[in-house]
Amino acid sequence: MAASYSFFTEASAPHHLDSPQLCPRSPRHSISLCSPSDILPMHFYLDRPLGDFTIFPPEVLERIMGYMRPENLVPLMMSCSIIHALAQNERVWNKVYRRTMPDTHKALHLAPNPDFWKFRNDSSVKFVYEYSKLLSAIEVEEVDAVMHVMKTHSNSVLVQRAAVYILRRLAYYPQVCDKKYREKIESFRAKLGSNGAITSCVDILNRFQDTELLAGALCAIGNLVIDGNNAEMLLETQGIDKIVNVLDRHSDSYTVLDFGCFALCNMGDEYARVVKYKEAIYKARAPEVALKALQRRCNRPEELTPAVDLLAALCHVQDCKKQHGRTIIDAIDFLFPIAVTNTKLLAHTLTLTVLVCENLDENRDYALTKSFIEKVFQILAAFEHESSIVVKASLVLFTLFWRNERPEMNAHRSQLIRLIVNAMKSFKQDTPLQRTSAAMLSDFSHSSSELRGLIISLGGKELVRAALYIPPGEQTDPEWAALAASISIDD
Repeated sequence: MAASYSFFTEASAPHHLDSPQLCPRSPRHSISLCSPSDILPMHFYLDRPLGDFTIFPPEVLERIMGYMRPENLVPLMMSCSIIHALAQNERVWNKVYRRTMPDTHKALHLAPNPDFWKFRNDSSVKFVYEYSKLLSAIEVEEVDAVMHVMKTHSNSVLVQRAAVYILRRLAYYPQVCDKKYREKIESFRAKLGSNGAITSCVDILNRFQDTELLAGALCAIGNLVIDGNNAEMLLETQGIDKIVNVLDRHSDSYTVLDFGCFALCNMGDEYARVVKYKEAIYKARAPEVALKALQRRCNRPEELTPAVDLLAALCHVQDCKKQHGRTIIDAIDFLFPIAVTNTKLLAHTLTLTVLVCENLDENRDYALTKSFIEKVFQILAAFEHESSIVVKASLVLFTLFWRNERPEMNAHRSQLIRLIVNAMKSFKQDTPLQRTSAAMLSDFSHSSSELRGLIISLGGKELVRAALYIPPGEQTDPEWAALAASISIDD
């Protein structure tokens, strides 16, 4: 009985074998695979047709298949339903990938969510089959071969699904990895880009509607564009516009939205280039698409986070803040009641609030008309035990108070100072909170002698000194070192 295998409906399918006899006729040999008491009569073996693999224990066949080349293993799978069923085993294809594509195999196992990939599904089997056929014809390095298979089978959804996942893994290294592996992945990023990975992924955005494939291509782009040359290539090929168009077309798909926003926010490794990319993203109508995405109905609050992050990135473009500032503040006001049910969304929303209001008085004043001060103080009271929320909410209030000399602001500043001092006492081991709080207290101290006296009376001066202390021999962040030089609480 011949078994069907869905990916061989494509043109590259091998022909089914016409006969179940898969090995040449040869003298039979008696091989003992079990204890003498369990050996079956000789006529049992002699009566079996040649090519009947059921006389072997399944674990032996599994081991044999794990050492076969994919271009030979796949036709064997097509021989009969028993072999096909036995080959539908993750262990077999895990071994095949480890031997055939060692760099890819390692990258797949170092992924944050390795369970998202299956070595035995149609896409991954089809890809390694085509990869193995290529290596039988020419000798080429693994990264080059991956791109060759991807480009040669550009119309195959199965190949492209596996290809984009492999690209995203070959362009990613986990935070905890050795320097050698990190440098290897960085070289892979550059080589994939020079071999057309960005162009191939953008082509997928143009030609396919399958959301799983689109999301994979967007995530691959997001990892590749960390390399500045790849980001430049995405810009030159109008890839930014293509990504925004895909986000607009598939705004109801969370995975597309998530990886699309990730790709746009991840562009570039140099500050000057990053500013240029964000301006290009802004001009491609990304703010409108992100604001539209915040209005979508979703089952989980954190599904709104990608659009919030994209808006936060775009708030570094002053023209974007001026044009869309009020609309973004309205969106934040809409999000607050939802965000308080999810700390991740709340933290990202507070960051967006700081960015949209800082250095633009008209946005800050509009936020005040929406009672943001009162609402953020309520958030501080509700999340006093969440250090990340405390520091971000404090920064929002600090931003809203900036250059605002209205009489009622003094009372709000005093209230915030008390909360900051309490937080520094409660979260003594939280370095980011300690340093950010020290900077805010220093600024308040220099702005008013009355506030300076309040800070000193609450013990803030000693807390700031402790935050500035760096133990001997400990390395410090250069950016923090420059900021710390201006932090002080003078009597």
